[in-house]
Amino acid sequence: MAGAGATIKQVLDAAEQAAKAGDVARAVALYRQILTKAPKHSKAKKALARLEKQGGAANRAMTQADANALVQVLNGGDFARARQVAEEMARAFPNEPFIYNILGYTCGMLGDQKAAIEAYKWAIKLNPNFVEAMSNYGSYLVQIDRAADAVPVLQKAVTKKPDYAEAHHNLGVAYAAVDQLDKAMQHYDLALRHAPRYANALNSRGSLKSTLNDRIGAEADFRAALQIAPNDTGAMVNLGGVLSADGKSSEATEILEKAAALDPRNIETFVQLGIILNESGRNEAALSSFRKVLEINPNHAKTLRLMLGLVPAEERAGVVEHIQRLFEDPATPDLDKVQLGFALGEHYEKQAAYEQSFVCLDQANRLYRAALPPMPQSDDEKFDRITGLFDSDAFAKLKDASDPSDAPVFVLGMMRSGTSLVEQIIATHSAVYGAGELNTATDLARPLYDKGSRATLADARTFTEGYLRDLLRNAGDVRHVVDKMPGNFFNVGLIRTLFPNAKIVNTVRDPRDNCFSIYKNFFDTYAHQYAYDQGELARFANRYKAMMNRWDELFPDAVYHIRYESLVTDQEAESRKLLAYLGLPWEDSVLEFHKTERAVRTASVNQVRQKIYRSSVKSWQNYEPYLQELIDGLDRELWGDAFVD
Repeated sequence: MAGAGATIKQVLDAAEQAAKAGDVARAVALYRQILTKAPKHSKAKKALARLEKQGGAANRAMTQADANALVQVLNGGDFARARQVAEEMARAFPNEPFIYNILGYTCGMLGDQKAAIEAYKWAIKLNPNFVEAMSNYGSYLVQIDRAADAVPVLQKAVTKKPDYAEAHHNLGVAYAAVDQLDKAMQHYDLALRHAPRYANALNSRGSLKSTLNDRIGAEADFRAALQIAPNDTGAMVNLGGVLSADGKSSEATEILEKAAALDPRNIETFVQLGIILNESGRNEAALSSFRKVLEINPNHAKTLRLMLGLVPAEERAGVVEHIQRLFEDPATPDLDKVQLGFALGEHYEKQAAYEQSFVCLDQANRLYRAALPPMPQSDDEKFDRITGLFDSDAFAKLKDASDPSDAPVFVLGMMRSGTSLVEQIIATHSAVYGAGELNTATDLARPLYDKGSRATLADARTFTEGYLRDLLRNAGDVRHVVDKMPGNFFNVGLIRTLFPNAKIVNTVRDPRDNCFSIYKNFFDTYAHQYAYDQGELARFANRYKAMMNRWDELFPDAVYHIRYESLVTDQEAESRKLLAYLGLPWEDSVLEFHKTERAVRTASVNQVRQKIYRSSVKSWQNYEPYLQELIDGLDRELWGDAFVD
């Protein structure tokens, strides 16, 4: 084929020259290329008909030996050589779609998008029922960020061959990429129905389940994939992430270390391993893992952010200089600058270079806010919807399905308000297990909120049974389990209705400190979009406080409010009152919470391993000249005495 960008006239000239030179196979291929773009091109049609009548090499049938030879080169991994052989064979056998399918794959692997797409299209043009080429073409479109274009191609493939597992899997991947998760799950299931030992489909389905916070299902799929393909490092990394989120840090570390040994060039393995080691308090081992990432890619922005606080003091200046250079480089991608900006903001704050710190933080926040996709529901809509359900008493009848368990302890509040500190103190008690941040309540609450007054007792029992099952599965025989998901403040009404004996602890912090702490931290999720804009952040904080005030009105004494500033000022007195609220006897060990060996999966991972410090109180004052939009947006009357003056 002529170059992908050639005009029809250029291709026609090349075809005529090939015919004059006696290269009939090339001439036929070029004329066919013209007819793909212009099916009624009379000159090309006549010339092609004349050449086909002549016969010769262009009409010799390709043998199985020819096909095997091409596949053997492809399997050797030399894609440049495989492309060359495929192009030679395409000239010899211009009517063989098999060749163009492989040509498309090799061009794609070599990064030649135009040639890959042209080859796949030609394969399908030659054989409109060639579902393997359709599947490969659709998969390639997803790889080059054209998932929306891939969907119809893959839909056609599964329609033509409903039992083709690979096409179903690729269609699932395409649907996931365009955020149609229900359809993605449907096609992963179909792929596995037709090919139960399809490890790649198990891995993809597990990843989707993990996204949907179905950690049990995700773990099962990843383990099943590894039963089939024991050395699949992608599945190992995914399983390690799920196990870590489930509090199984030791097993997660073991699996990731095995993956690293199998594929020492896989950056994601070392990033994930470093994160888990850091969460487990093994900072030197975490730093070692992050260093291996930088050996492969010295400019890996996420790793530079994660490791900056771990490097020895004598190395830090060099690392900061490197990060600063990347941050200022116009060629650095914006999303990398986001990571680098948050790293620099934290570093310069520690140096008391507050203006320089804010410049980096502000740019990082602005870049990230601009890059985030729109949310399906605004924060205001969520606040209004949930509050409205309880103002109208929509769930009053669900009390008949409430569960008497007093095992759950919900620690909630604004992010960065001290929830991790409070959880760590409580979880240090011998009668308590800290489960970390669970999405379970929010996931199970969603259908209840959707149904509103139409929700049934059966729906309520689905919530209570499902929540307790997830909460308790790793807890052993302790009395209480802490769920430290800050966003459960949205669910206080539902929790109080369905778990009347559960304990609810709300952490309250000066909103100026609280909001600025949010603004200077990177959250690896799209859910907290308000966090990256001062005006949005102030509005969210006001809505949170108004909601908590409303819960106090609707459910008097249901929530125990603990002031962050009081806790860091008099840890023992506040801890004693907290344990008394929980009905737990005093244990001196809670004062040594920072020595507790448990994984911490929050932005506070390093803070909770230190003794209580008070430097974070009124820290916003160091940045006061730059935070006027935030400060002016906070409702002082609403927040009452939460302000620390």
